[in-house]
Amino acid sequence: MSEFNDKLKQFLHDPIDKCLDIPDHERRAKRYAELFGVGDVSEASSSDQIASCMERSFLPKEVEYGLPKDAFYQPFTEIRHPFSDGKLDVPEFDRSELDKIFSAFEELFSSLDLPSEDDKKFLYLWRNLVEYSFEKFKGTEFGKYVPILPADTRIPDHSIWEHLKVSSAINSKWMPHENKKQLLQNNSLFVMSIGPVQSFISQARKTQDFFMGSFVLSYLTFKAIEKIVKDYGPTNIVYPDMHGQPLMDNYLKGMNITVKHSFDRFVQQPTIPNRFVAILPFTDGAKIVQLAKSLEEIVKAEWINMVCAVLNKFGLLSEIKDEVIEKQNKGFPEVYWAAIPLCKGELDLVPNDLSDYFEEDEIKRWNELKTFLDKCGDYTVNVGLLYQLAYSALEKSMGARKNLRDFEQVEEYGRKCHLCGEKEGVISAGKGNLRVGKYISATETLCTMCFTKRALDVYLNDVFGNAFKNFSFPSTAEIACSDFKKRALVKGKKELGEYLETLEEVLGNRFDQARVSFLPNIQKTLGDVVHDVENVEGDLFLEERLTKKEFKNEFGISVSDEQLNELKKKLRNLTKKVGNPSPYYAVIKLDGDNMGKWLSGAQLPEIRKVYNSQVWEKLPEDFKKEIQKFSSRKVLTPAIHASVSTALRNYSLELVRHIVEVEHLGKLVYAGGDDVLAFVNLQDLIYVMKKLRAAFSGYVRFEGDNIVVDWNNDTGFVAKDGRYLLTMGPNASASCGVVIAHCKAPLKMVLDKVNEMEKKAKEIDSGKDAFAVSLIKHSGQMREVVCKWRFNSGNGVIDTGDMILEISRYFKGWNGLTLANTFPYKLYVAIEKLKNRDGVYSLDSEILKSELRRVINRSLESIDKVTESRDGVVDKLSDDFLYLFHSAGIHENIDRFMNLLELARFISKVVS
Repeated sequence: MSEFNDKLKQFLHDPIDKCLDIPDHERRAKRYAELFGVGDVSEASSSDQIASCMERSFLPKEVEYGLPKDAFYQPFTEIRHPFSDGKLDVPEFDRSELDKIFSAFEELFSSLDLPSEDDKKFLYLWRNLVEYSFEKFKGTEFGKYVPILPADTRIPDHSIWEHLKVSSAINSKWMPHENKKQLLQNNSLFVMSIGPVQSFISQARKTQDFFMGSFVLSYLTFKAIEKIVKDYGPTNIVYPDMHGQPLMDNYLKGMNITVKHSFDRFVQQPTIPNRFVAILPFTDGAKIVQLAKSLEEIVKAEWINMVCAVLNKFGLLSEIKDEVIEKQNKGFPEVYWAAIPLCKGELDLVPNDLSDYFEEDEIKRWNELKTFLDKCGDYTVNVGLLYQLAYSALEKSMGARKNLRDFEQVEEYGRKCHLCGEKEGVISAGKGNLRVGKYISATETLCTMCFTKRALDVYLNDVFGNAFKNFSFPSTAEIACSDFKKRALVKGKKELGEYLETLEEVLGNRFDQARVSFLPNIQKTLGDVVHDVENVEGDLFLEERLTKKEFKNEFGISVSDEQLNELKKKLRNLTKKVGNPSPYYAVIKLDGDNMGKWLSGAQLPEIRKVYNSQVWEKLPEDFKKEIQKFSSRKVLTPAIHASVSTALRNYSLELVRHIVEVEHLGKLVYAGGDDVLAFVNLQDLIYVMKKLRAAFSGYVRFEGDNIVVDWNNDTGFVAKDGRYLLTMGPNASASCGVVIAHCKAPLKMVLDKVNEMEKKAKEIDSGKDAFAVSLIKHSGQMREVVCKWRFNSGNGVIDTGDMILEISRYFKGWNGLTLANTFPYKLYVAIEKLKNRDGVYSLDSEILKSELRRVINRSLESIDKVTESRDGVVDKLSDDFLYLFHSAGIHENIDRFMNLLELARFISKVVS
């Protein structure tokens, strides 16, 4: 394919080691291209010209300022974080080291077994070049910088990888024009979203419904992306970053393309968000509409294929009329799109062409910038300069389109689906070969859409092979009981075996229906211990669930009183040995703050942070003043978009899964960029919350295989396995909604509540960067806490999560002392007495501290040999409570403060 031969030249026009020796980089680029069997890479200079204008417009023309040529030449001394003030200082490499590095690259590139076809070669190099390069230099000082090597040493805020991706996405060429060459480009910005998200995902009675709803949207979005990848290449997808995405790696595997360090083993994890942004290599309106319609047809056809395949697996396809399937699935998925061509006719877009989207002053500002850079800028100004303006117009177009939502009347039925409550229930146990068990209970009737979600793994197992074999997403009870199971495997394996043996006798041939997989953390930490032990559904370890009704509904069998009594006896033997399981679990929803502003450029740091520190100091003062007059912030570029996408990819694939599933007792539903949703055992809740928030901004470090919160790491980069990973950095924040609920609470209610709590976290007094927790007790009593993640104090930064954990330990018993369970109530009574005659609290700090000390002292009990000063504990806890009371803004809501104490007391039952 000639277009992929051009893309290869564009992708290789700069060597990945360019920053090490700028003067010689063109020679090395040609040499490396020869080793890859690619033609003259200098032919790709047109796309490089546009990409460079996008990324590095704000450099002065030396002659305009009477400066010598290469006045701003800059050695490789630092890497700037693209979204914050953070940076990495790079040690200088001497000539002998550089020669060794260049020779090592030649040796590596000569050894690669490249596909012969241009399209496969491009995919291979795009996916593997960074991996093989890092592997070649792993363990060296240079090696850790390989994934983040800058494209330009003067403006080192974006990597060479981002620059090469952008260059290879641009369709452009040089054309003769009046005795000189003219740069012509033909590109459009394109955005598409697939939904609906909340209504489709949250219609769930089981965790598997919820998970599969998320997977469907991620998978269908990828099916649309897949066509663009096939026709134009993965680098044309600006957001999300497709590099290393499990579904993308699985696609490459299907193309027989070798993938170094493949993530396809995580293909079960939804990581593709439901929207994507692409650069299309054409501007013809009819062609754009044709592509959009084609993508819509692909995702709709794939969904119908899923429905029919699942129904056929259970012998239901012949029983349900075609018109019923068509009617129930009509309108799903919803597909919205918008496009902005970067040409108007044969001419490049200019600011005035977008005047319908912006105020007159904004258009004037961009025109003035273009005029200034035409005269004084180092790069010839082209359409690349207008990326931010064009992208903002694209988002405005998309918003306008989504406001015109398609309406479809919902028909009323006598028997509605138990899951969505909207469509007619047409599937129940006994139809086809469907029986009571994993996919349906004795009391359920489902529509074709909801049943497809529930049983989608039977389809996915055909698509992805063994990845979905015997798939089951852990139930809420399984999450709640996982710490109990971990203790049982270590301290009560004999009693556990006896209980399981009795359970198998009771269930008979239905025992297979009870089998589930251990959580990943248990499989990893206990290893061989779990291999010879059955794991059954967590419900079966909660004595209140061992009833005739439950066995009938879930397994379709009748059990006797004698069988139940024997089961309960064996379970009590186990709980006597290792303690009782908790029926409570937590669901976490974390979302990056202001992501729309990040993607629009409104959150980017000061424009001076673009530059190498030394280059900024050398820039002419009037040049600096002029560009700062235009914008105090960095200007949005596709390389910035690519960097955001890379940072979110690193977060979801390299950090989130490790935190939730490897280090702790949790299970991810999805981690699609800045959105995370996970079920977590209560014992690990606070730890997971803290780590997810800290990792989003790069405030973590690895100690061996474990992620540790490190609020001092403000560079925005995280070192892992000998290399640096880009994160969103310290200027970015995230808010989190959490619900703690009993495993019998209706899942739909819990999911609706976690969405509500996430919104409350973003609406906290001083705005976002907070968490909100709702504790829903089985009795129906509800407590809510909304609090910032951290606070500044005279003693440094206070981590609210750490404070909650410390309070919890004293409720549980710590260093021989314990806070009585009645402490929150006693404190509430004491504070109520501080009201004046008008009912207003008199919250003088000294009076309040005195009351705190008094109540803490009366509530603190000795339970063992005391290993610390009682007075010291009273002082410390009273200071902590007082600080939290005032600095958290909780003094405006006494109930909020009391709820925080109640949360700490509640989780103390399980926190070790």
